[in-house]
Amino acid sequence: MKITQIMISLVVIVLIIWGAAALFKKDSYIGFYYPDASNLFNDIQSESPFGSLNDCRAWVNEQKHAHNPDGIKQDDYECGKNCDLQNGQKPYVCEETLE
Repeated sequence: MKITQIMISLVVIVLIIWGAAALFKKDSYIGFYYPDASNLFNDIQSESPFGSLNDCRAWVNEQKHAHNPDGIKQDDYECGKNCDLQNGQKPYVCEETLE
Protein backbone atom coordinates (compact mmCIF):
# COMPACT_ATOMS: atom_id res chain seq x y z
CA MET A 1 0.00 0.00 0.00
CA LYS A 2 2.84 2.38 0.75
CA ILE A 3 4.40 1.77 -2.67
CA THR A 4 1.09 2.61 -4.35
CA GLN A 5 0.89 5.91 -2.47
CA ILE A 6 4.45 6.77 -3.51
CA MET A 7 3.70 5.97 -7.15
CA ILE A 8 0.54 8.07 -7.11
CA SER A 9 2.45 10.94 -5.50
CA LEU A 10 5.16 10.75 -8.17
CA VAL A 11 2.60 10.76 -10.97
CA VAL A 12 0.84 13.78 -9.45
CA ILE A 13 4.15 15.65 -9.09
CA VAL A 14 5.11 14.92 -12.70
CA LEU A 15 1.71 16.09 -13.94
CA ILE A 16 1.96 19.32 -11.92
CA ILE A 17 5.44 20.06 -13.30
CA TRP A 18 4.32 19.25 -16.86
CA GLY A 19 1.27 21.50 -16.52
CA ALA A 20 3.30 24.38 -15.08
CA ALA A 21 5.83 24.11 -17.93
CA ALA A 22 3.00 24.24 -20.49
CA LEU A 23 1.65 27.44 -18.91
CA PHE A 24 4.98 29.25 -19.25
CA LYS A 25 5.84 28.02 -22.75
CA LYS A 26 6.03 30.84 -25.28
CA ASP A 27 4.22 30.40 -28.56
CA SER A 28 6.24 30.39 -31.77
CA TYR A 29 5.06 30.97 -35.33
CA ILE A 30 6.33 29.69 -38.67
CA GLY A 31 5.48 31.57 -41.85
CA PHE A 32 4.33 29.86 -45.05
CA TYR A 33 4.00 32.06 -48.15
CA TYR A 34 2.36 30.67 -51.29
CA PRO A 35 3.31 32.77 -54.37
CA ASP A 36 0.53 31.05 -56.35
CA ALA A 37 -2.66 30.53 -54.33
CA SER A 38 -3.84 27.85 -56.77
CA ASN A 39 -0.75 25.71 -56.04
CA LEU A 40 -0.36 25.24 -52.30
CA PHE A 41 2.37 22.64 -52.80
CA ASN A 42 4.75 25.46 -53.78
CA ASP A 43 5.50 27.41 -50.63
CA ILE A 44 8.25 29.49 -49.11
CA GLN A 45 8.78 28.77 -45.43
CA SER A 46 10.41 31.12 -42.97
CA GLU A 47 13.87 29.96 -41.96
CA SER A 48 13.33 30.45 -38.24
CA PRO A 49 10.33 30.77 -35.95
CA PHE A 50 8.90 34.11 -34.87
CA GLY A 51 8.01 35.10 -31.33
CA SER A 52 4.72 36.71 -32.32
CA LEU A 53 2.01 36.54 -34.95
CA ASN A 54 2.76 40.14 -35.93
CA ASP A 55 6.41 39.26 -36.65
CA CYS A 56 5.22 36.39 -38.86
CA ARG A 57 2.86 38.71 -40.72
CA ALA A 58 5.69 41.21 -41.24
CA TRP A 59 7.76 38.42 -42.81
CA VAL A 60 4.82 37.57 -45.09
CA ASN A 61 4.64 41.20 -46.23
CA GLU A 62 8.35 41.06 -47.09
CA GLN A 63 7.70 37.94 -49.17
CA LYS A 64 4.78 39.61 -50.95
CA HIS A 65 6.96 42.59 -51.86
CA ALA A 66 9.74 40.31 -53.09
CA HIS A 67 7.64 37.80 -55.05
CA ASN A 68 4.53 39.77 -56.01
CA PRO A 69 5.51 43.46 -55.97
CA ASP A 70 2.71 44.52 -58.34
CA GLY A 71 0.06 42.52 -56.49
CA ILE A 72 -1.04 40.97 -59.78
CA LYS A 73 -0.78 37.32 -58.80
CA GLN A 74 -3.16 35.61 -56.40
CA ASP A 75 -0.98 34.63 -53.46
CA ASP A 76 -1.74 33.30 -50.00
CA TYR A 77 -0.05 32.70 -46.66
CA GLU A 78 -0.35 31.05 -43.28
CA CYS A 79 1.32 31.57 -39.94
CA GLY A 80 1.43 28.27 -38.07
CA LYS A 81 1.38 28.38 -34.28
CA ASN A 82 3.62 25.91 -32.40
CA CYS A 83 4.25 23.66 -35.40
CA ASP A 84 5.95 20.29 -35.14
CA LEU A 85 8.77 20.54 -37.70
CA GLN A 86 10.98 17.82 -36.24
CA ASN A 87 10.28 15.15 -38.82
CA GLY A 88 11.02 17.59 -41.65
CA GLN A 89 8.25 16.10 -43.78
CA LYS A 90 5.15 17.92 -44.91
CA PRO A 91 2.44 18.34 -43.93
CA TYR A 92 3.52 19.91 -40.69
CA VAL A 93 1.24 19.67 -37.70
CA CYS A 94 0.48 23.01 -36.06
CA GLU A 95 -1.73 23.79 -33.08
CA GLU A 96 -3.41 26.48 -35.16
CA THR A 97 -2.93 28.24 -38.49
CA LEU A 98 -3.69 31.93 -38.75
CA GLU A 99 -3.71 34.59 -41.42
